[in-house]
Amino acid sequence: MPAETGKLKNVSSVCREDSMADIIFLIDGSWSVGTKNFKIMQDFLYSVVNGLDIGEDKIRVGMIQYSDVPHTEFLLNTYYNKKDILQKIQKLQYKGGSSKTGQSLQFMLDNHFIVSAGGRKKEGVPQIAVVIMDGQAQDNTQKPATAIKDAGITLYAIGIKDAALSELQEIAGEPADKHVYKVEDFTALQELSHDILQALCTAVEEVAEPVTQVAHGMS
Repeated sequence: MPAETGKLKNVSSVCREDSMADIIFLIDGSWSVGTKNFKIMQDFLYSVVNGLDIGEDKIRVGMIQYSDVPHTEFLLNTYYNKKDILQKIQKLQYKGGSSKTGQSLQFMLDNHFIVSAGGRKKEGVPQIAVVIMDGQAQDNTQKPATAIKDAGITLYAIGIKDAALSELQEIAGEPADKHVYKVEDFTALQELSHDILQALCTAVEEVAEPVTQVAHGMS
């Protein structure tokens, strides 16, 4: 277990046990990140996922590492056990390359938030994406980000170091103050763990509540 994840040992109750969501993490694996910082990002992901109630009928998690090309680490229906996901996060291999963020956003929409990959949008399950960027994208992000949000997916953007706030705001959902996070370096990323986890759980409950009310009304 990463050394710093002890901060979140007792946060598994942040999300309600009956929470359901499909959450995809799109993480920067470009050369500007570096091996040391990539490990810090792994610890951050470990902490956040460790606080989620993972399960086939609960919260499902998928992950993409992007650089020159997007690489699927695992789909929403690859793992239904938290332990398996945490082990995979620890074993992520840093890819390196340029930052084709826009291309990767489109890849996420086309290949991850779909039924065959474990997506449950048609069942009314909240759809959430978390994008982690180390710097500025080397392609256009506006069009794919808009398509993602138009598809009903809640989009969070986390910027580190040289990530441009304007680009983060362009990618993320509204309001920006609830969906955009910016830190000066990777060492500050771990401090965001609880805030991100709380934001994800709140988003899940806000989206799920109307669905639950409709379901009760039909029973």
